[in-house]
Amino acid sequence: MKKSIKLLALAPMMIVLAGSLTSCGSEDNYLELRVINSEDYIYLNDPTDPESLPNLTTQFEQSDMVKNFLDTYYPGQYQGVRVIYDTSDTNETLYSELQTGKSNYDLMNVSDYMAQKIVASGMAVPLYQHGATIEKYKTYASPYIRGVLDSIEATQKSYDSTLGKLVYKTVKLEDYAVGYMWGTLGILFNPEYPGFNGLSKDRVIHDMYTFDTLWDSAYKGTISIKNSMRDTYAIGLLHALRDDFAEIKSWYEEGRDDEDNPYTVDNYRSDFSALFNQRSDRYTFEESLNLVKTSLDSLKENIFGLEVDSGKQDIITKKIGVNVAWSGDAVYSMDQGEDLTQVTEEVTLYYSIPELGSNIWMDAWIMPNCQRTDAQYKLAHLFLDFLCDPSNATQNMDYTGYTSFIGGDAIIDLVRDWYDVRTEEVYFGDEGYQIYSANPVTKDDPIAIDFVKDFSTNRDTSRNEDLLYAFVPYIPEGEEEEIEEPLDYDDLINHSEIVPSLDDEGNERVDENDEIIQKTYEELLIVDNGDYAEVDLTYFFNGSGLDVYGGDDRNMIFYAEEYYSTYIDNEGNEVESTSVGRQFYCQYPDLDTINRCAVMEDYQENNKFVMTMWEEFKSDPLPLWAIIVFAVLGAGLVGVASYFITNSVLKKRTKKKRIQN
Repeated sequence: MKKSIKLLALAPMMIVLAGSLTSCGSEDNYLELRVINSEDYIYLNDPTDPESLPNLTTQFEQSDMVKNFLDTYYPGQYQGVRVIYDTSDTNETLYSELQTGKSNYDLMNVSDYMAQKIVASGMAVPLYQHGATIEKYKTYASPYIRGVLDSIEATQKSYDSTLGKLVYKTVKLEDYAVGYMWGTLGILFNPEYPGFNGLSKDRVIHDMYTFDTLWDSAYKGTISIKNSMRDTYAIGLLHALRDDFAEIKSWYEEGRDDEDNPYTVDNYRSDFSALFNQRSDRYTFEESLNLVKTSLDSLKENIFGLEVDSGKQDIITKKIGVNVAWSGDAVYSMDQGEDLTQVTEEVTLYYSIPELGSNIWMDAWIMPNCQRTDAQYKLAHLFLDFLCDPSNATQNMDYTGYTSFIGGDAIIDLVRDWYDVRTEEVYFGDEGYQIYSANPVTKDDPIAIDFVKDFSTNRDTSRNEDLLYAFVPYIPEGEEEEIEEPLDYDDLINHSEIVPSLDDEGNERVDENDEIIQKTYEELLIVDNGDYAEVDLTYFFNGSGLDVYGGDDRNMIFYAEEYYSTYIDNEGNEVESTSVGRQFYCQYPDLDTINRCAVMEDYQENNKFVMTMWEEFKSDPLPLWAIIVFAVLGAGLVGVASYFITNSVLKKRTKKKRIQN
């Protein structure tokens, strides 16, 4: 993969230590913006790389956008802008601090359910007051994904002194939240984990199509799950109500419900969300809660333990073979497991979004109802606008491994660089692939320069030292003509030819109207040898401010060597598992997968019951096998510690190595 590996502990998350959290300007006359985010969740400078850009907050402070803002609204009033940037461990911590008045921030990044809860509590202010706008969010955010966040409702209550009673008002998050990153909850696994007691790779890939596998005794002691009430509750719910989820899925696949009424994708998504959020008339909340409790109690006997952040590293070091993971962490683990500068032995990991469904989560920026000046209010919108610029969103995506709400040309370029086989095999003509009209030219050749300029943003243009494979014009046999150099971009298009896509037997593929299916990309020749999966991401990129690529659906189709994974069944047939994939599938699930996922909403008045159940789940004694494992590990650690104590030199070296890692 081209995606760079980020050591998430390279830099501290406190960007600026000085300055008060309650003042608008600092003593040295800077306008301050107070921001709090999760750890490792924004681009940071890599101090070991001399070419690494400054922290993204620093880029904002030094940007022309900020300079123009100050010159326009506050000429001569401020020396500059300073971002006071803090991090927090959990959503619940932030909520508690808001309740007690301990926090005072202009912007806060929280998960969807917490944004819903904070808005319902009246502790957030609408973002679009006094004519304020966030134009780049409006232009570049994926309309589809943004629509999911915007539609989440929060019910606010207040006392009306005139009426003498409580009144309720329903609002939507579209007025309060700006989407940041999104993804899914799934199963990260190593199909060749030695602790699976001889299970074949094909068997493991097949098994991971469902969360039920977490309860399978064949995987006992190899699984870690999230020390997160909501995420673990979600998998318990999907397991406990699996027959109900299977029933509505079968209705969707058949197009009819059990009463023979038409059953569309909208019906399915609505019913899935209602069942997932315990709003279905099939169960009372108490009934489903008890089913989940029973389900999780049995799961506890099968797992290795709970984790929040260590699982993504534990699976690489083979401490575990299965990890319930967020999609962004799964990408990080996959990338690091393949990077031999980070591991001594390559580990190939896979990710499943189970076939009966899962959680689609979203993190968003909100503005807490704290004291701030008009200048800080405006500056907060400017910062959000900066984050929503596709060029800045690519930095965040590349650093965190998570998927941005933002689309646009820069994001498509980035995703193609990472995953589309045409980036390498067609554009640059790597050996071993069928390339039509591609010849090696020097990298100083005008044809190559024009090509790279137009199609290779952020790509490595040096191959085989001084050689670069680039497209040259295709001239049909018998129609040769003299072509004068240099060729510009238009000439390159005019001398290209669109060719049909071929099936496995070399026949031309046709659509339902018997029209020949052609493979094109910006009117350049594409040759498809039939080995690539066609991934349609129109649902995400359509309407996301595409400029160079425009609104042509062809530009939102990607060709990948690996998207879905395959396995050999018991009859020896190769089967495509539409719920298991790798990095590309993690970051951009296809629409069919998205349709079987839902946002888990805030539990509202039922929070106290879920919390009680969760505390009981965590406080129950560990199973006997786990106690034995930890005892053995503890004895081993004592032995290792004794050895280190008797060998001070080795101790110092080991400590240094651990710090570096």
